[in-house]
Amino acid sequence: MAQFKQWALEYVLADDEPMQLELTKKAAKEIEDSRASSTVVGNWAASVHQWMTLANSNDDDQMEDGDEGGSGDIISRAKALGFLAGTLDVLDKAILRPDQVQRLIGFFGAMFSYDHKAGITASAKALRQLYSMKNFRPEMGIKVLEDVCRLKEDFRLQTAVTRLEIYELLLSLIQDPAVSSELQHKHGSSCGFAVDLLQLCSSERDPRNLLIWFKIIRRLLTEFSPSPEVTEEIFKAFSAYFPISLRSSATPIGITAEDLKEAVRNCFSSQQRVAPFAFPFLMQKLDQGDAITVAVKVDILRTIKACIEEYENPQVSVVPYIEKIWGSLKYEVRNGEVKETIDATLEVLRAIARKLDGSKTHKQDVALLRNYIDLVFGDCKDDLSNPTYTKQAGLLLMTVVTANIRGYMLYNASFIDIIRQNLRQPKSPTHTRDLLLLVNSILKTRIELFNNRKDGHPDDKDQLRAETGTHLVSLFHDVYLPLWTGKASGPDSEETDVLKQVALGVGLLVSQQALDAEGEVSLLCSGAICVDICTLLTITLVKPLTLSSNDNQSQDATLEDDVVLALRRIVMNYTDGYGWILMTARKQIRKRDWAGPSKYSLEALKVLLSRLAFIGCSEIPAKIKSDTEPDHPYSPLRHYYEWLWSLVALFPLSPQSATVNSYILSSLHASVIWFRDACEAKYGASALTLYSKSEKSWLKEFEQLPGDFISQLEGRSILPDQVASSFNEDDPEVYRQFLRLSFFVVRGLYKSATGEAPWSEQALVQLAQTAALVVQSLDAKLQVSCNLAQEAFTLFKTSKDKTCSSPLSGLLTVGILQGLHPSAMTELYQPRGVAEKFICDTSELGSSPRSSDIKAAVGAIYSNKYQAGPTTSEEYQTLKRVLEFWTNLIKDSVASSNIDSASIRSFTNVAMHTTSGAVARQEKLVLDLIPILHEAAASPSPNGEIVARSMGTLVQPNSEVLNKESHANTKRFYKQWAYNFLVRPLYDLARPGSDKDPKTAARYSIVILSVAKNCPFTVYQDDLESLLRLLVTALSNKKDDSILSEGAAQAQVVAALEILVDILSNEPAALKGFLKEIISGTTKVYQESAPSNKTLHKTLTTCRKLSLQVLGALPKTFEERFLLPFSRPTQRMLALACGDPVRTVREAARSARGNWAKID
Repeated sequence: MAQFKQWALEYVLADDEPMQLELTKKAAKEIEDSRASSTVVGNWAASVHQWMTLANSNDDDQMEDGDEGGSGDIISRAKALGFLAGTLDVLDKAILRPDQVQRLIGFFGAMFSYDHKAGITASAKALRQLYSMKNFRPEMGIKVLEDVCRLKEDFRLQTAVTRLEIYELLLSLIQDPAVSSELQHKHGSSCGFAVDLLQLCSSERDPRNLLIWFKIIRRLLTEFSPSPEVTEEIFKAFSAYFPISLRSSATPIGITAEDLKEAVRNCFSSQQRVAPFAFPFLMQKLDQGDAITVAVKVDILRTIKACIEEYENPQVSVVPYIEKIWGSLKYEVRNGEVKETIDATLEVLRAIARKLDGSKTHKQDVALLRNYIDLVFGDCKDDLSNPTYTKQAGLLLMTVVTANIRGYMLYNASFIDIIRQNLRQPKSPTHTRDLLLLVNSILKTRIELFNNRKDGHPDDKDQLRAETGTHLVSLFHDVYLPLWTGKASGPDSEETDVLKQVALGVGLLVSQQALDAEGEVSLLCSGAICVDICTLLTITLVKPLTLSSNDNQSQDATLEDDVVLALRRIVMNYTDGYGWILMTARKQIRKRDWAGPSKYSLEALKVLLSRLAFIGCSEIPAKIKSDTEPDHPYSPLRHYYEWLWSLVALFPLSPQSATVNSYILSSLHASVIWFRDACEAKYGASALTLYSKSEKSWLKEFEQLPGDFISQLEGRSILPDQVASSFNEDDPEVYRQFLRLSFFVVRGLYKSATGEAPWSEQALVQLAQTAALVVQSLDAKLQVSCNLAQEAFTLFKTSKDKTCSSPLSGLLTVGILQGLHPSAMTELYQPRGVAEKFICDTSELGSSPRSSDIKAAVGAIYSNKYQAGPTTSEEYQTLKRVLEFWTNLIKDSVASSNIDSASIRSFTNVAMHTTSGAVARQEKLVLDLIPILHEAAASPSPNGEIVARSMGTLVQPNSEVLNKESHANTKRFYKQWAYNFLVRPLYDLARPGSDKDPKTAARYSIVILSVAKNCPFTVYQDDLESLLRLLVTALSNKKDDSILSEGAAQAQVVAALEILVDILSNEPAALKGFLKEIISGTTKVYQESAPSNKTLHKTLTTCRKLSLQVLGALPKTFEERFLLPFSRPTQRMLALACGDPVRTVREAARSARGNWAKID
């Protein structure tokens, strides 16, 4: 006894929660060790007796008299009871006997009768713990409820935290099935305890407490059977809060207004016995009109919808109120203007139709749904003839008719018939458009209903199987075709809108599916109608190709776009349609003379080819049976195959026109992208990891095919029908076969490519890009088995093929190399191999400017995709030899007087890009080459300047060939790594006024700026002070006194300005000490960059624009006092700049002038 008293006293005196927890654990252990003997439990309960002996009636008197001791006694008594509650919390839940639980419930329950100021919170916690005891009995729950309800009016005087404890206790009891059963048995339909709870909690306002109170109310309605009178009282209790809102609070509570709305909504929809009170109440609220806000109206509509969806037995709970609901809601759509309200209203109407239809397992009496739709039909059908209300009436009818398959089957024919009658005598083109929109919506919704048929009742399938569909099929000849032929000749804007709806409609019509007697899916329309529709739309698709630029000015491009979308929808369902479209397009293309096409014809061809690629290759076609026998069995790759064959058949269109032929190859590239994206969307990018592990060489398979490339493609020997039809649209094997087919076409075009017409540079570039796209998708093992590393240089050619003699053939080499995995390039690092010879061959560098770029790209890929190995290996030594060759060549060429600047630029381009590939993967070999590059850049000859300007390439590799998709090896911090070794040692040597020769210092400055401008700010952040001095020097150098050439000086200025813009975006405070120099320097740069030199026109324009951007950013960054001395001259200069001949420069000037105008 003394021990418990001591622990209780220490608990009351302690303010430290961990200490209090420790004391309750000691008390619980003592009880558990005694196996809950009556003596020990009694001593534990009596340990707080000293705080319970105060005359309860004196507490109030003490408080009223302002006695501080009374307040202290209340707090102490609360803490004492907390000691008991805390002990119960940690006590073994199975240790107390039923009689002990009963006595403790009586003790703590008594607190609710007389100890309203101290013991309520702790007592509620204790009762919750006692409820969780193993020996808690259901009848004890009734006792707890009765004790809690004795609080009566004092309940609302408790703190929100105390009330929360009580609510959680009540919710636990109400949710307990055993306690609920006991309550139902004792009180029956009178639910006396519920009435007591309503009286107790009716004034609650705390959001947290309300959420629990609403859960209790919902439980009262769903788990008990209150009489109508009690149900009405419960309804009044929660409906008094509707519509509910939440005041903003400075202290976040984690509860939103939407949480409260949802909780109240759950009360309304809890049980159908609430329906006689809920619907009249909600409709009365809704009919207040403008007196309620949009948010409240939406809340009401969502609540009505919830009630409809949740109530059982709709004939009793919903049907009696349908007329009233419809009478109010129809005007929300008919005369409504707010989208949120209209959408919520339609959801209610749709919910009624679905409720009256039934569920997946049980169908309601069809008369319920029929009567409801008849009600809507009767009020809306006449409005379809009134252009003012056509759209609204159609929306209402659409909502109820297409809410489910049964409603659709009952009324879609009559609905369409009414629309058809109005289309015969439309009031205006807009009226026609709105009516067509309704027809199209019916067709679109039918597709959704058909696709979801498996999720519904079995009767739904039977109804779809019994549908004739003739009223839908006849839409083409009765509605769509007459409208198209009547308005397609010379449509105005309104008639064009009609034609767009026709295009959309025929696309939806062809997409309609039907179930035959065996349950197999087939197209609803006949093959003949599908062909007619394809023909109709294809004429519009190819029409721009048959017109001149003057003829086509009246054509609406958006109509053509809608035709394209319609054709894509058609061919994805009617697979024979794509071949028909391609045949028509090929005929129209071949009719024209492409020897000297106009600009308009070229653009028309380009657009047509891109649209054809999109129509057939942007999705994987579905397998749907048609009434006509197809030319070839279904294959997911059929459209793609037909498109490839069409392109190969068209190429070349003209030996004289390089652009025309490049467009064909460009559309090939686009189709590969479209179909690859479609495969990834359907199967996922990981699908290839399962299907691309074969080491069998595709090239060997191709070589064994009979005939040449054209005959192999035309005869389908590359993908025979029996193979193409062996996998369905859901099989990821489609992805692999797509790549195999694409690779076959790329190989065939590579073999036929020559340096002569029609293989222009444009055509070679497009083919190379396509090859890169295909190769990068192949598995590394497959790349090795196909020997693609070597084929990149042989271009798949054999002794029978004509070689590609053009120096531009390297473009095709780049296309393959950039897609290879590093592990597939291993053999290219063999000593004196084909790759080393190609990269180190300088004989053709001067023949074409593109030769240098090609070799640079090959070098960058070669040095980047080397797989790290021992430094003694032959592969490593080969790579080292290549890098050293180009570095030493630069060094020797700079020092030589016999090499012209053009050759130096070519050499430098290759050398820097080749080295940049190694830099990107932080190859340590590069560190030995940096001193050589520094020496070459510092050379006093003019060529040293060229090297210095190109050093920035080392940290800016060619992203077209070195990127993640192409399996490039790019380390995350390679720019930081390169900067540390390449730039940081040069700051002292480049510093103005250093001991170095001014020309050498200037060259080093160029190196620093060219590298820094290609690095993120964080890379050079630590060197800002040294870098800023170089920037200021670059901006302030006099044009006539510069020791650099004009081109180098301007390039240095551009780099300096770009870096300044970067600093202003990241750490502008660093510029505060250089404001005078920056303002004067940028002003000078603008004034000296007048557009006089045609050679440097682009660079000078960039200088002017960047200088104005820097000036314009200063007023937004620095306080007025720092800029005031420079305001007037700067504003005068900016006023003149507003008249710059280049638009983008003028825009920058106006922006800067506006910012400086605020500096007074």
